[in-house]
Amino acid sequence: MKVAIVGLPQSGKTTLFKALVGQEIPLSIEKENIADVKIFDPNIVLLSNVFKPKKTTFATMTFVDLPGIPSGIEQAKRRNEILSSIRQFDALITVVDNFSKDDVETDLKIFESDLILLDLDVVEKRLEKLKKEKLTPDKALEQKTLQKFKDALYNEVPLRNLDLTEEEKLSTKSFGLFTLKPTLFVININEEKIPKRSEIKENLRQKFNYKETEFAVIPVLLEEEISKLSNEDEKREFLNSYNLEKEAINEVLDLTIMNLLHLNVFYTVGEDEVRAWLFEEGLNAKKVAGKIHSDIERGFIAAEVISYEDFKSVNFSFKEAKAKGLLRIEGANYIVKNKEIVHFRFNV
Repeated sequence: MKVAIVGLPQSGKTTLFKALVGQEIPLSIEKENIADVKIFDPNIVLLSNVFKPKKTTFATMTFVDLPGIPSGIEQAKRRNEILSSIRQFDALITVVDNFSKDDVETDLKIFESDLILLDLDVVEKRLEKLKKEKLTPDKALEQKTLQKFKDALYNEVPLRNLDLTEEEKLSTKSFGLFTLKPTLFVININEEKIPKRSEIKENLRQKFNYKETEFAVIPVLLEEEISKLSNEDEKREFLNSYNLEKEAINEVLDLTIMNLLHLNVFYTVGEDEVRAWLFEEGLNAKKVAGKIHSDIERGFIAAEVISYEDFKSVNFSFKEAKAKGLLRIEGANYIVKNKEIVHFRFNV
C-alpha cells in the first residue's frame, strides 16, 4: 500500500513526511521523497518481551512526499505532471495551510475542484470511445459506471462519496481516478490554534461530509520536532508545555490505515521473530497467508488462531490457551479478524 502526501508549496507536507519518518533522511524539493514508515504497536512490544525473539518487526506503510503543486496558468504543465503521478497511489494525504491563513475551506474546495475536473476529462473521453466500440457485458458495465461517475462529477461530488459495487469498482480501477481515492486532509495549524483543534475538525466534517474522507488538525512543525526526541520523558515534557496529551502523528497513521484503507493487523510470534502484518479487512485465512508468502497460501492446510486479548488473558501461554479452548483451528475461508495471532499450517 502506498500513500501520497500532497499539497501546495510551503503547506507543510514535507514537514509532515519528516514527522512520520521520525529520522533524518536526504530530502528533495523537485523529486518524490519515499519512506517506509514503521507503525508503532504496543502489542508487538509486549509480545517481544514474552518471546524474546531474535528479531522484532513492526508493520510498515509506504509514504511518498510529492513535490508541491504549483498554482497559476504558467505552471499548468508542471501541476498536471505532479497530479498525474497521484494515480498510482492507494490513498491521499492532503496538507492544507492553516498556520499562515485562516480560509481553509476555500483551499479544500479548490483542490477538490481541480481533481474533479481532471476526473471528468478522463471519464468523458472514455465514454466517447465506448460509443464507437461493440458493447460486451463488461464494457456495458463500464459504460454504466462511467455515466454514474459523470453525473456525480458534474454535480461537483467526489467519486469516493458514491456507493459502488465491487464489480463497478473493478470495471473502472485501471483509470486511477483521483476523487475515488480515500483522502485524509491534514489541517496544518500554528501553536495558537491548538485549543481550537476539535472545533476546526468538526466544522470541516460538517461542510465536507464525504465518505472515505477524514480530517486531522495538527501542528505539523511541533510534531516534527517531537519526532526528533528519543527520550520519552523529554517527549512528555515537550507535549505538556503545549498542553498536548499525546503525539498527533499517530492519528495520521491510524486514520490512514484503519479508517481510509480499511486495513487490519495480524501477528506471527516465535523465538525467531515477532512480527505485525497488515491485511485488507475481510480477507479469509488463505488470502492472509499469502501476505507472508505465496507458498503458504498455495499450500494452505489450516490456521491456528487466537485473539491478542485472549492470549494476554492467559499470560501469553499457548498451553493454557489450548486448555481453555481459546486457540482455534480454522479453515481457508475463515475471515481473519483484527489483532489476531495466527500460525499457518501448510505443505508445498
